[in-house]
Amino acid sequence: MAIPVIDLFAGPGGLGEGFSAVNQGKAFDIRLSIENNIAAHQTLELRSFVHQFEKHALPGAYYEMYEESNLAKRDLLKQKLFERYPREYEKAKDIAWRCTLGSPDFPPELVNQRIAKALAGERNWVLIGGPPCQAYSVVGRSRRQWKENLDEKDHRVHLYKEYLRIIADHHPAVFVMENVRGILSSKLNGEVIFDKILRDLRNPGIIFKNRKAPKYKIFSLTKSGQTDGKGNPYYEYHSDFLIKAENYGVPQNRHRVILLGIRQDVSEPPKTLEKSENLVTLSDVIGDLPKIRSGINRSFIRSEMVLGKKKRFYRKETDSDDAWERLTNSLKAEVISWNGFAREYLASGIDVPPDGRGSEFVSCNTPSQSNPLFDWYHDPNLKGVANHESRVHLVEDLKRYMFSSMFTKTYTRFPRLHEFESHSEALLPDHENAKTGKFADRFRVQVPDQPATTVTSHISKDGHYFIHYDPDQCRSLTVREAARIQTFPDNYLFCGSRTAQYHQVGNAVPPYLAKQIAEIVFKISSSSK
Repeated sequence: MAIPVIDLFAGPGGLGEGFSAVNQGKAFDIRLSIENNIAAHQTLELRSFVHQFEKHALPGAYYEMYEESNLAKRDLLKQKLFERYPREYEKAKDIAWRCTLGSPDFPPELVNQRIAKALAGERNWVLIGGPPCQAYSVVGRSRRQWKENLDEKDHRVHLYKEYLRIIADHHPAVFVMENVRGILSSKLNGEVIFDKILRDLRNPGIIFKNRKAPKYKIFSLTKSGQTDGKGNPYYEYHSDFLIKAENYGVPQNRHRVILLGIRQDVSEPPKTLEKSENLVTLSDVIGDLPKIRSGINRSFIRSEMVLGKKKRFYRKETDSDDAWERLTNSLKAEVISWNGFAREYLASGIDVPPDGRGSEFVSCNTPSQSNPLFDWYHDPNLKGVANHESRVHLVEDLKRYMFSSMFTKTYTRFPRLHEFESHSEALLPDHENAKTGKFADRFRVQVPDQPATTVTSHISKDGHYFIHYDPDQCRSLTVREAARIQTFPDNYLFCGSRTAQYHQVGNAVPPYLAKQIAEIVFKISSSSK
């Protein structure tokens, strides 16, 4: 029997995807995935539907839907797909539950009822997931002007208690809790919140009394640690719970706190993750995707003060292959004229890629056999990739992208804002803090021969931190490229608007890392049967 899994704060399903991949999908059974965001829930429901079929044995109607670029038509095809396979869809709909944990609309009694129904009396089960992390993130705290203490009124700070309550009420044999590294240094009422979280997770009955909650041992997945006088694992540093994804085959410098909790009556001690021999680089995983051009929307004219506020004025630009080719070649020539570092680019002009700006579906033969994650991404029935369309950009931003990618190609690092200014004042954005150094890395090219920097939900706002390394494409990364960096399989389809797709990818746990964690959990859970 597969081991039941309940997934909280599931997002688009990255953590659950890793668990679903162990032993060809036979090790774990995702019984319930809870998510409140509409678009993420749609993605989660569709992926739950996919999991009702054997690997690479999806019906042809799935690929017909996947290959539709028009989002309205794709939604119609998805509906027809569900109607054609009602049993699988009903199962998926039962698994993917749109629910706001901690909300009055979803009281504990209702959540408990749904979880109990999913578990059907099974005691050897696994809880996975992590509470929303914005309140703990270092970036989030910087936006609150680096206040030392978290805002106690921010409900996200307390959402881990909903996770804790479910542990106290339902007693999983194992749990996996994920969060951002900022949780290690966050404080609440002067206390380091991570110490409190560890205490609570070790003994949920302290907070939730009268529930006969078992105690848990909390382990790191990267270090073996020591034991205290009571036989509990002990770690000298909070950073021992930090997992650096690039060390485990993920093409991304993503550092996250992941806690492994094991019920005290489960005796099997966990193993730690095995480091990969080599780093997987950005170009390793996205270099075989179709080349596409950026889009153009408008250009900056001027800014002026209107009623005490700065107002910016723009001109709409034509977005066509011809217009893009003229623009990017002129931008390239302008950058070359500033400084000799770009002389090597004089020889050739820029041509429009065959696929133009790309699309919601682009026909291609990818991944290549040389891709180190070929087996993970590959679906032999796919004739291309979805979610591979470029954004439209401000003309002045395209100039910054051109400069940044050419600079990076020469110096193997992206330029800082002071280097923008030293080459041309026109490169600086029209922002008050452009020269303060506060956001010196505002325009960040992803270096091809290294793992990418952390893909976050900020990628949904603009592409400035995720500029493609190829000057001849002059653009930010697409959703599919971000998904490759996050190690989502190519047949994973993200629902909703492009902004919603980026947001889902940025918030997810890399499935390839999740699978390695799941393999450790499977050994523990199998021994406790």
